[in-house]
Amino acid sequence: MARVFLIICMILAVAGLAAAQTITVPVSVSSGMTAEELRYIELTNIERAARGLPQLVAEPLLAEIGRAHSREMSDMAYFSHTSPTSSLKTPLDRYLAGELHRPTWALVGENLFYCSIVDVERGHTAFMNSKGHRENILEPRYERMGVGIYVNTKGEFYVTEMFLAKTD
Repeated sequence: MARVFLIICMILAVAGLAAAQTITVPVSVSSGMTAEELRYIELTNIERAARGLPQLVAEPLLAEIGRAHSREMSDMAYFSHTSPTSSLKTPLDRYLAGELHRPTWALVGENLFYCSIVDVERGHTAFMNSKGHRENILEPRYERMGVGIYVNTKGEFYVTEMFLAKTD
């Protein structure tokens, strides 16, 4: 058990070193995003900067859509990219339902995280340790990102990261 704790502490220490870098999170408009939501975007942009990739702009619409999905997962007791709500089945469905002007082309990605406590650093580390989630974070075509967090009455932490590239 002590060995597992030491490994986790080492991972968190390494994550802390990366977090010491200064990255400004550009926001498309007044965001209304929480500090935790913006921290996920900051950590993503640190990873992207380290690899010479463009920074993602914080997108309030994506955060709003992500928050709704995080809350729905908590309220309906599921954890999946596929919603039981028929009109909002996929991440693309959820994005298009929230977008006022349907783009000509859109690429949408989604990362999900759940934890029994609020822990942004743990969530980001889990994403980077997962091939598919890391690919979303490092996809060079993405331009925008929103993070929607919902913490239920039991303190459970649901996170939906959404990524977007589009042509209007």
